[in-house]
Amino acid sequence: MKILFCFLIISSFINAQVLENYPDFQTPYIGGYQAYYKDFHDIVKEKNLQPCSNPNEIYLFTVLVTEDGSVQFIKDLNEKNVNNNKCAYQLAREVAKYQNNWNPAVVDRIKKSAVAKFIIYPADLFENYREGYVPNYTPPIYYDKKTGERRNFSKDFVMKFDKKRFNWYDLFLIMAEFTVTTEGKVKDIVITKSSGVEQFDKEIKNTINILSKTWKPATINGNPIEDRYSFAIKGITEVEYY
Repeated sequence: MKILFCFLIISSFINAQVLENYPDFQTPYIGGYQAYYKDFHDIVKEKNLQPCSNPNEIYLFTVLVTEDGSVQFIKDLNEKNVNNNKCAYQLAREVAKYQNNWNPAVVDRIKKSAVAKFIIYPADLFENYREGYVPNYTPPIYYDKKTGERRNFSKDFVMKFDKKRFNWYDLFLIMAEFTVTTEGKVKDIVITKSSGVEQFDKEIKNTINILSKTWKPATINGNPIEDRYSFAIKGITEVEYY
C-alpha cells in the first residue's frame, strides 16, 4: 500500500459566506486607501494618540467589513507577531473605533461582507504623514539566489515536504506563517491551524526551514523591514491502489 498526498496551496482561508478579498476596482473605505490613511492620521491628532516607541513596527490590520458598513476585528492567531508589533496592532484597532467610512463590497448589486487589509506603519502616520499617503510597500519575495528570479514557494514546498512518513487517510487544512527578517532570514515559524498530528506539524516547520535561505525582505519606502509571510495548505492523503 502506498500513500499519495495531494496538495493545494492557497493564500488564506475564510468562511465561504464572505468574500476573501475585495472585487477589482472596489475599496473597503469610501474615498479609497488614501482616504483611509488620511482619516487615520486625523484621528491620531484629534485623539492625541501617541506614536510607537519602536519606529520599525509594522502590522497587517485585517478586518471584516460587513454589509451594513460596520467592521468586525479578525483574531490574529500569531500571538508572537502581535507581541512584536503590539503598538501598531493596538493603534490600528483604537483608530478603527472612530472611522465611519467603511465601504461594503458589492457583487451583482448586492452588498457583501468582505475581508479588508491595511498595512499599518505608524512611523508614517504621525509627524511623517503627507497628503495622499499610501504605504510604498513590497512583500517578502521568495527567489532563486543564482538567477535572481522569483520562485514559486508553493511548488517548492510540495516538492520538499517528506510525504512518505505519513500513512493516515484524511482531509486537512493547515495554516502557517513566519517572519522574514531584514537580512532575508526566516524566524518565528508558527502553525496557526494545526493538522492535529504533532509529527506532521514538525515536518511543516522542517520544510519551511529547508526553504529559508531564498528570501528577500519586505520593504517600506524602499527600506527593508521585518514582515511575516502567511500561507495555507489544503489537501488530502489518500491510499493509492495497485
